[in-house]
Amino acid sequence: MRPVLKIGGSLLRSAQHFVEAAKFISTYDSPVVVVSAVKGITDMLIELYKTRYESLYDAIREIHIEIAKKLGVSGIEPLLKELRTAMELPEGPDVLDYFMSFGERLSATIMHGLLRRMGFDSKLFVAPIITDDSFGSARPLEDRSLASEIDQHEGIAVVTGFIGRTRDGRFTTVGRGGSDYTATFLARLLGYRRVVLITDSPGVMTANPQEVPEAKILPMMSIEEAVEAARLGAKNFHPRTFEPVAGGMYVEVRNYWSRGTVIGNFYAPPPYKVVLKCGEGSCVVGLDAEEIVKLGGEYVSRFAAQVPMPPKWAHDLFVKPYFEKLAWIN
Repeated sequence: MRPVLKIGGSLLRSAQHFVEAAKFISTYDSPVVVVSAVKGITDMLIELYKTRYESLYDAIREIHIEIAKKLGVSGIEPLLKELRTAMELPEGPDVLDYFMSFGERLSATIMHGLLRRMGFDSKLFVAPIITDDSFGSARPLEDRSLASEIDQHEGIAVVTGFIGRTRDGRFTTVGRGGSDYTATFLARLLGYRRVVLITDSPGVMTANPQEVPEAKILPMMSIEEAVEAARLGAKNFHPRTFEPVAGGMYVEVRNYWSRGTVIGNFYAPPPYKVVLKCGEGSCVVGLDAEEIVKLGGEYVSRFAAQVPMPPKWAHDLFVKPYFEKLAWIN
């Protein structure tokens, strides 16, 4: 069964980063590869939509031209000319999504060209997910009319993350951080079981390491916990990232070198997984959130409770005590 790999924008900052990603992709058998925009480009495109500054367009152009030139890849000039023409369009939510679509379209075109230069049978698929017309936070539809072509390609399928298109062909976006969501939704739509989200983090951590230095990588999480952690903002996941994961599907969150975190439909100890800053206190995510409520916490949802203390205190109280009892936690 083909895996669906998602390459995050934090791993696509230069020509060398594209090469590293392509080498990693080549270790999988005929994967579907969902590609994010080059790091920082989506913010630049939003600013370009607001200001229409020529200097900003030139900066976006130069970043991609430099990467493509170093890699010996062609095919991005038509997209850059299209973006230049888009600067004449009036404002509107559909136009903003159109502007943002260029980030993934440019990076996926570069990745596709690089893989072909390396000798792989790569094919590019631009926005193969049909969505509704809720521009900025579009909902993917259970429509395989475009995505089914991915199934028919036996080589590497390079897919734009984050963006879809309406039935009448206009580009949409599913919300910031949406490439993760694209990967899991596409896997379910096509009946694939394995999704690998490649980031610059070794996995899902028990807390933000900047707030809790002793935070650990979680080897396993249940789908319910992952859905809740994403909704609360863990690791900047799109809030709907794990909603499509069902049945025998599972998701690996990792970097190029780590084993990472496996998320699936199973019970995974310990009872509390992730602590996040939450309002004036902390939110603790875990299957036993009900027990925290019995101790005085407040329900955030069935699998998360809020406690009036800083994340480090909550981590020390509810998560850390289980580390030494579980040999598989690093």
